[in-house]
Amino acid sequence: MAEVATIMENQLSSGLNVRAFCLAENINPASYYSWRRRLHENTETPMLVPVSFKNTRRQSGINQENLEVIYPNGVRLSVPQGCEMNLIRELVLIM
Repeated sequence: MAEVATIMENQLSSGLNVRAFCLAENINPASYYSWRRRLHENTETPMLVPVSFKNTRRQSGINQENLEVIYPNGVRLSVPQGCEMNLIRELVLIM
């Protein structure tokens, strides 16, 4: 499976779509999709998921910068700048 994962990484980094990559690498596209499906079936749900971070300004009388974590499912976690990292870590783990 490590070899298949390498092929998948190479395709992604090539900038080519699957068909063009397979043609260039002399790989049957049906085999590529089959390998990819099996690779994804054999992986566990990741402990970490992509999140985005951005600074926001809240208007509540005082300008205060917040760190806002927006999860892929739309849940937002907003904490004031300077908040203890341990608290942020705990809040992220709960989500």
